[in-house]
Amino acid sequence: MSETNYRIKYRKGDFEVEVQGDKDWVEKKFEEMTTKEITIVGAKAPKKEGMPESLGEFLDIKGNPKKHTDIMAVFAYWLFKVEKMESFNAKDILGCYDQTRITKPEREHVAIDNNVKRHLFAEAKEKKDAVKAWVITKTGEEYVEQMK
Repeated sequence: MSETNYRIKYRKGDFEVEVQGDKDWVEKKFEEMTTKEITIVGAKAPKKEGMPESLGEFLDIKGNPKKHTDIMAVFAYWLFKVEKMESFNAKDILGCYDQTRITKPEREHVAIDNNVKRHLFAEAKEKKDAVKAWVITKTGEEYVEQMK
């Protein structure tokens, strides 16, 4: 008895997959691909809709802020929204400076503390990598979203 082989190719954005096999299995997989979010091990996390590919591009969109408090707010937003960091520490922020090749502040904690005073950041409940950490607040998110 000859078994008919079915094949479906599915493409969504840059993601493409082809499944082949018996009809029931292929239809089941097609249903899964079109109704569920698929996670691909080793693949880049899907970017948030409307977010650019790089942190440098995001800074451009936000008007290339000059004050370290504003730059750090943009970095914190990126870390939360794109990098999916629930909290960040000074090392994470300094890594963003390295990534964008922007000169680091002499005392980064002063700018971070000023963002806490402005209610853009709040101290995280738990340390991150055994050091003090912060979270971007809803006020901080809205502040960055309003930047142009």
